[in-house]
Amino acid sequence: MEIFSKKRFLILIGVLLFLTVPLYFLLNPSGQLIFPKCPIYQHLGVYCSGCGSQRAIHDLLHLNILDAIGHNLLLLPALILIIIEFGMRFFRPEKKSLLYYRKTPIIILVVILVFTLLRNIKMYPFEYLAP
Repeated sequence: MEIFSKKRFLILIGVLLFLTVPLYFLLNPSGQLIFPKCPIYQHLGVYCSGCGSQRAIHDLLHLNILDAIGHNLLLLPALILIIIEFGMRFFRPEKKSLLYYRKTPIIILVVILVFTLLRNIKMYPFEYLAP
């Protein structure tokens, strides 16, 4: 018997979403101490590719899409990619998923690294990528 069958995995994801979505909807992460701070920004002083994601999730839950994009430009495409990937894995397992192709992880890594570098350049227009 598998420890993480599809059913158990979906239940786990459902429970986590059930617990975290209301928290991010009700509380704005920028003013709360219960939300974790980015360790990369705190220790190195540079924005990582995930900086601003908590605020962006809060904004998305309130349907403030432009504000969410302003906090983290990559969050919305990442969420769309994750939703498509889960959908393919659970509802169409016979089809190849997006991550099946050999170059996809390399492309995603390059996008993340370039985004991280660009958002730390403190001049126009790159300053708009900072959270």
